[in-house]
Parts: sequence; structure tokens; C-alpha cells
Amino acid sequence: MELDKDRLAKLLSMTGSDHDAEALAAIRKANELLRLNKKSWAEVLSDPPPVVAPRVEVPRYAARPGPIPAGPPEPPPGHQRLRDYRNALRREPFLPRLLGFPFWLLIELLAVAFPRKLLNTRGNFIATVFALGMLLGIGSWIWLGYYLIIAA
Repeated sequence: MELDKDRLAKLLSMTGSDHDAEALAAIRKANELLRLNKKSWAEVLSDPPPVVAPRVEVPRYAARPGPIPAGPPEPPPGHQRLRDYRNALRREPFLPRLLGFPFWLLIELLAVAFPRKLLNTRGNFIATVFALGMLLGIGSWIWLGYYLIIAA
């Protein structure tokens, strides 16, 4: 039978009670729990023995196995593959993508041409291209509205 350490901890926390009868009853229950499990306080409070990993003997001149690569390396922080950036952009609502269609179109084309190329998504270059693409897109929509409503 395994010692219920949670119950023992709960009983020991009750020994700090302001009521002497409650504290005495808790320590007696803790002693009874130890007696039922055939344990002593020394066994319960001592540190567990350290776990020693078995040593594997490798012949002196045998080929040592090298580390197994876990797949493609993770991109550095702030960098994303173009195809992943395109997929994230596709998950955005349609209206903002339509407003900034030049930027959207540029990312789509780059992701088709260079899907594995890393893009620094926190850099000044992508922020400038995004801002210019959004301004060009919004300006184009305003011009189209003006042309259709007033000039036509």
C-alpha cells in the first residue's frame, strides 16, 4: 500500500491550528497513517535516493552515433517563411486585404516564387513596403470611386 502523501500533507498543515485539540488530533492521525503504511517519519522526510542512469558501454573504436536532426531548423525570432506569411495574410478579413491589394498581391507573388525564403516580419523594409502598399491601395480605391461617380 502506497503512502498517501497528499493526505499526510493536509494533516500536517492542520497542526498549525490555533485550537490545540485540532492540532493534536491531526498529528495523531498523521502518526496513524504512517503506522498503517509501516513507515517512519525518518523514511518519509528523507530525500529519495538519486536515480543513476545506466552507463552504456561503447567499444573504444566503434562509430559513435551522431545527433539525429529533428527536421528543418526553426527560423530566428521575427522571421517567417514567405508561404507561412502568405497563409497568415490569407486568414485576415477580406476587406483590409482588398484595401491594401498591392501589398497582398506582392506577398502572393513572392510566396509562389520563393516559398521557403525567410522574411524579416519585424524589419523596417517590410513595414515600409506594407505602408506604401496600403497607401497605394487606398488611393487606388479613392481614385476609382472618384472616376466612377464624378468623372463618368
